Amino acid sequence: MRSIPLMILLLALALAMPAGAFTADNLALSVQENGDADIRFDYTLNWIERFAVFLRIANPADEFRSALERAYKKPVDVKSVSSGSAVFRVEGLASLKESEEGVRYSVPALDFSYAVVELEKYWFAPLVQVDLTPDLTTLTFPDGHTESFVQVAGIPATSHTISF
Repeated sequence: MRSIPLMILLLALALAMPAGAFTADNLALSVQENGDADIRFDYTLNWIERFAVFLRIANPADEFRSALERAYKKPVDVKSVSSGSAVFRVEGLASLKESEEGVRYSVPALDFSYAVVELEKYWFAPLVQVDLTPDLTTLTFPDGHTESFVQVAGIPATSHTISF
């Protein structure tokens, strides 16, 4: 029962202070030979968001997993989570097409703009400012070829052929 007045006091303090920011720092998508992808999302939480995570009011990894599942229409496994990053696995993310030239890996586009709209529906939305535009996004294919995107809220559809 003592925690309820404490939560109310902290919420009142949070409302009196300027809004915090959930900031996407880096996004790294690594395509495996079989088309599966590992996605590492590094982010920064302010003290309000850390408190919300501590109280289990919000979980950035679950929110990002849900966003990936909606975007890719595939199940997403959470591999690991820390206070500033989360790693996911998406099976069969990249489509593979074999030709005389080699194997073409095609990764579908990913757009984070709708995720901000979804987050704005939560009761704590006035307390945070969400920035889902990573400083750097990298997309790495099995042969080590990398595509980089700076300050882009998502990943454009990208293909790469690995020669035999």
